[in-house]
Amino acid sequence: MDFAYSVKQVLPNEYNYINHINQFLESLDLRPDLVQEYGVIYNQKQIIGVIGRYLNNLKCLGVSPSYQGYNLANTLVTYMIEKIYQQGFNEVFVFTKPVYEELFQQLGFELIVKNEKALFLTNRYDYFQNYLQYLRSQKQPTELNGVIVLNANPFTKGHQYLIKKASEQMECVYLILVKEEASLFTYQQRLTMTKLGTKYLRNVVVLEGSYYLVSKNIFPSYFLPSVTEVIKTQTQLDTQIFLNYFVPLLRIKKRFVGEEPFSKTTNLYNETMRSMMRNNNFDLVVIPRL
Repeated sequence: MDFAYSVKQVLPNEYNYINHINQFLESLDLRPDLVQEYGVIYNQKQIIGVIGRYLNNLKCLGVSPSYQGYNLANTLVTYMIEKIYQQGFNEVFVFTKPVYEELFQQLGFELIVKNEKALFLTNRYDYFQNYLQYLRSQKQPTELNGVIVLNANPFTKGHQYLIKKASEQMECVYLILVKEEASLFTYQQRLTMTKLGTKYLRNVVVLEGSYYLVSKNIFPSYFLPSVTEVIKTQTQLDTQIFLNYFVPLLRIKKRFVGEEPFSKTTNLYNETMRSMMRNNNFDLVVIPRL
């Protein structure tokens, strides 16, 4: 079967197109997700392939089973990578099904972490290695080390209390801020607030954040069947990155989180993380709210 095709850009406000895209994704057991634009391939008026992006993350890649073998997935990925570069980004992430691992590796992506349900890749693995080297350079000469990953939007007395309690139990506590610009305060503002709010604690080290831990790169949701499954799978990958890379580099013994009794999502995140960490002989410490 021969046919000519090109990729059409579709924006979220083009509702007629979006409805058809959502129906197509659902026919492939994919969940429509937050995107800033789609690339769509049609055969006449029928959608046969889709890809989306949010910032520099590839999302919602799907090709009709009737059109497998026509190189459509490669075409869609290449198209959207170029769109991402045009937006000024210099790194592209993808969180996708394991079945697409070979496809993305052929296009220059390298694996950061995977499990049986999902995998997380980047096309600039050297950036990831640079961040790991930065962590090595910040390692303190202590043995009993803890870590807190926080957003600090804004930095509050609750954060200060959590950090102080952790610092009383450990020789050194590393603070890692969520770097993503998806908060009321910018990353630099949150970083400054955190440094000012902890400067009196001599055993607290504030580290630069990254896009490899607790970010929309590792928490998309388009191909997982339920909200609970989404949170569990994405938390498992996020925790695996933490255990595989952060723990050995910084010699971390405990991770601290604040209690969130009114957030089902955070509780599920914490419980999933606790289960994985327990299986890896690692402690997750939940500090009660102030």
